[in-house]
Amino acid sequence: MAMKFRGSGFKHTLASVFPFSAVWVFIVVLTAPIISIGMMAGGLVPEESYGDVWFFLATRVPILALAAIGLAIFTTNRVAGPLVLMRRAFVRVKEGDMDHRLKFRQTDRHLRNLEAAFNEMMVAIKERGEPRAGQLAEQASQGEGAGD
Repeated sequence: MAMKFRGSGFKHTLASVFPFSAVWVFIVVLTAPIISIGMMAGGLVPEESYGDVWFFLATRVPILALAAIGLAIFTTNRVAGPLVLMRRAFVRVKEGDMDHRLKFRQTDRHLRNLEAAFNEMMVAIKERGEPRAGQLAEQASQGEGAGD
């Protein structure tokens, strides 16, 4: 039995967050501490300001990390969502569902050409397959008649 999927939402794309976004989240979160500590070590920050720098790092970096992770989840959903839908479409076609049509979100306007091309391809495949199915049925009936 074919699996039924709905949407390409958060729970389906969450697994893609790390592979797609881990590097830039890591860089964004580590940039402030590395630069700050480097400036302190290089003598560019007066010693009396070290407390302010550590306070900044202790309070702002976690906020920056949460914001970066939130942005990573959002952007990954925007990128991986259509890929999840396409993969599901391929699986449905592989399972024999020639009536399946691809439908992206309304906000994925940039993928309308891909959606139209896939759907046109499915119509063409179905049209080419129907005459062939008729030919196979005719050949089968002729084979049965020859055996009588």
